[in-house]
Amino acid sequence: MGSRVDYDAPGHSCTTMAYSADGARLFSCGTSKDGESYLVEWNESEGAVKRTYVGLGKRSVGVVQFDTTKNRFLAAGDEFIIKFWDMDNTNLLTTADADGGLPASPCIRFSKEGTLLAVSTSENGVKILANADGVLLKAVLLIPPEVLLVLLPRHP
Repeated sequence: MGSRVDYDAPGHSCTTMAYSADGARLFSCGTSKDGESYLVEWNESEGAVKRTYVGLGKRSVGVVQFDTTKNRFLAAGDEFIIKFWDMDNTNLLTTADADGGLPASPCIRFSKEGTLLAVSTSENGVKILANADGVLLKAVLLIPPEVLLVLLPRHP
């Protein structure tokens, strides 16, 4: 099967790609040999960049890791922190340092529901970050199984 559209990554960078959860939008993130990093949304039908997100470091170490969640947010591990964007706005939304201990370009991955974010640490560990819904989920997961059975309704 041949390609439908050829893509030229910005800066001809080493690139990772991901679709939004609904499969309607394609994003890529890469770092050129010169250390310039890019996070972009693609116009799939034309193979052209639709928008470029701002806020990645100018001299990133390694390939910037990124993920999408809830058809709304992008996150990237860059400059020892996690950076977040609203998919519809190219400006950086917020950052999180996960209480420190992150490598220059931490690996990140959202849970399927988008409530938890796994982040690699400098000491070869993993930190789990959570939004408000994820905090509740983490609390439920910490309840001992015998107590959880009492709290959850039983099905006949």
